[in-house]
Amino acid sequence: MTKGGDTSLEGPVTVTAILASHNRREKTLACLASYFAQEVGPAICLRAVLVDDASSDGTPAAVGERFPSVEVIAGSGSLYWAGAMALAERVAMKSLPDFLLWLNDDVVLDSRAVRLLIHTSRSTGAAGIAVGAMRDPASGKLTYSGVGRAGRHPLRMALVTPGDEPVEAETFNGNAVLIPRSVRDRVGPIDGGLVHSAADHDYGLRARRMGVASLVAPGTVGTCERDGGRHPWFDAALPVRERLELFFGPKGFPPGPRARYLKRHAGSAWPALWLWTYLRRLPPVVWRRSSRRRA
Repeated sequence: MTKGGDTSLEGPVTVTAILASHNRREKTLACLASYFAQEVGPAICLRAVLVDDASSDGTPAAVGERFPSVEVIAGSGSLYWAGAMALAERVAMKSLPDFLLWLNDDVVLDSRAVRLLIHTSRSTGAAGIAVGAMRDPASGKLTYSGVGRAGRHPLRMALVTPGDEPVEAETFNGNAVLIPRSVRDRVGPIDGGLVHSAADHDYGLRARRMGVASLVAPGTVGTCERDGGRHPWFDAALPVRERLELFFGPKGFPPGPRARYLKRHAGSAWPALWLWTYLRRLPPVVWRRSSRRRA
């Protein structure tokens, strides 16, 4: 844990982590272990709700055996990240926790992450969203954080570099984000209709319009590798039909959720931006040729 000032807390405070999992058993277990090992003291009660979206690797059983206090909800297999997180949130809110902690299951938290996030949320005197920046476990480079627009397009974002004190961001990556109950009551739930991506950016932008600040905590609060690699819809070895299914699928650019986000955050320009998504990206998906075929 890097710099963060006084993290003393008065209790009792309840924090409920919400997580989504799918076939990442060992990462999910490591994430939960880092969460329940937090140095929080008796003032803070840690709970967790995990929605497992039809894993085939034994994740639910392993979590139940090692962390019996975690409430594990079985997903249909078609929830993806936003849908699973929205379901976990609904279940978690039944117990009225003081804070919800969005937690990606590939995150490993530093031992004082929760204390720092609570301190950050309270740092301005008004309840705010506290965003935990992530570093690569090998290089230490920043991988996820708060974000701000990097141009006119509402989906083009750049990472906000954490400082020695909380730094305001326009919105955020949802890897480790602390939401006070008062903020959740005001902003509303995670939009599971966005299916897989953009639900985190959407939430921060909705909150911003309501005057709720998203504050990046000092330093980093844990490790998480950056998702990388070439998109599968560019794989020339796949048939065009399969590439198109991947491109339009939940982890690509599904037209409905894309329009839903742009309508909300792009103003009157949203139809043009929606169309440009496909005019710009589809040609290399359709016309890419296999090197074996060219040979």
